[in-house]
Amino acid sequence: MEFNKPKQTVAEATRTTNYEGGEAFDPADPRLALYKRTINQLLEGSFYETDDEQLAAVVRRFDAAADEDPEFVLKLAAYARQELYLRDIPQVLLVLAANDDRFKDDSPESLIREWAPAIIQRMDETATALAIHDQLFGGTAPWPLRRGIEDALVSMADAYTLGKYELSRREVTLHDVFNRVHPKPVDADQEVLFEEFMRGDLDDYPDVEPLPSPNTWETVISERGNTQDAWETLLEDDEYTLPIFASIRNLRNMLEAGVDEDTVVGHLDLEAVRYAPLYPFRYYQAYTALQNADVQAPAVERWLEDAIDVAVETVPDGLGDTFVAVDLSGSMDMALSTNSTLRLKEIGALFGAILADQGAEVGGFGDDFQTVPMHVDTPVLQRQGAVLAIDEDVGNSTNGWKALEYLRDRGEPVERIVVFTDMQIWDSTPFTARDTQTVKAAFDAYRDEVSSDTALYLVDLASYGDLVTPEGYENVYNVSGWSENVLSFIEHAENPKQVIDEIEAFEPA
Repeated sequence: MEFNKPKQTVAEATRTTNYEGGEAFDPADPRLALYKRTINQLLEGSFYETDDEQLAAVVRRFDAAADEDPEFVLKLAAYARQELYLRDIPQVLLVLAANDDRFKDDSPESLIREWAPAIIQRMDETATALAIHDQLFGGTAPWPLRRGIEDALVSMADAYTLGKYELSRREVTLHDVFNRVHPKPVDADQEVLFEEFMRGDLDDYPDVEPLPSPNTWETVISERGNTQDAWETLLEDDEYTLPIFASIRNLRNMLEAGVDEDTVVGHLDLEAVRYAPLYPFRYYQAYTALQNADVQAPAVERWLEDAIDVAVETVPDGLGDTFVAVDLSGSMDMALSTNSTLRLKEIGALFGAILADQGAEVGGFGDDFQTVPMHVDTPVLQRQGAVLAIDEDVGNSTNGWKALEYLRDRGEPVERIVVFTDMQIWDSTPFTARDTQTVKAAFDAYRDEVSSDTALYLVDLASYGDLVTPEGYENVYNVSGWSENVLSFIEHAENPKQVIDEIEAFEPA
């Protein structure tokens, strides 16, 4: 009998396998595990998981994190909503917490009520939270959740917001929210506003004026339809504003409605691109939407190509001494979501092309690895196309280790290696031991023989939650999420605890 046995290493304790049977690791810290699973989590079906399986995985990680630090879950939800601009998953975490006994507190100062306004940041999210509760739990929402929704609602409520987010076509409307949480107005003016919103259109209250329709581009399209006249009014009439994000998102609608492309381009402004909080991904998304719809608008496409190149200026600099490997395997053909035609490999190739703007070297892997020559003056979309063009050449497997083996054989040190993948990396080489040909083993060899200071960044575009190296593995940083600003996550990746510390320091106000 052996007493005081040696402890398992982090690698031994967290080793598992991914969906392809390759070596993988679970994050040891349950807070980090929840962070990795929830950041950019769409809760929709993926190549390896159904939407229900993804939600179940979120619930498991939520349960483990709540056992260790319940308030961290709410801080993460607020952080994800305010700092990373995520929408539904913060509300999912809030609702899970509100229905969990570990958060149970019916006092006026309950954690749920305290954090809800920091998580519910837009009026329609009051309805989203209730819709999530209905789907996951049913019945009456817990008192702290209703009070938290009330606090968020009254802090945001004005005539414009109530009119804009009436949500009449949703299962849970804003009127439903009022009827279920009974918000108490903060003053006499808001009391009148609430009465106009709830009773102004009812025949039983002829003396109550209806709430005026907000003067937004959404109301113009709602009232006039997706017509040429409506869009031209928004583009040419100074009474209305059409922000750049709304413009980019609706380019296809405008053109299909018959708006002349010169009119559209005349409204767009490349200078605005330099100051808009939109990364190149958004312009690329609009570009592919036009192509997939077979809309013939060469002038608009040229503008979007230019906008992508201009938007590259918003990407964090200092990433030039970088070696980029893009996963071109079969699972990377999966779309970002059920509402998107963009494939994961397109996004990985786009990010590689963006980094090439600073001089990074880029290649792709499948069965094999191959580099892609790029020139800094080549437009971003041409660089991306060059990466995707080697898809058939490299094959459909996921031998990510071959990218690092190539770099080791070349014998040149780089500051960092960035791998864009869905983390389902495995070795398809026949007649070999899989545990000897892994990303971890290849990086160890590169570090031992070429450069001990090189950092390896593994960008998980699918957020399945697997790691291909143990958490805390020296010079290896796991970045979770396919978000358009994923490159800015790299600044957090060098110390995973830095993200946790930032979340821990988050305040509910």
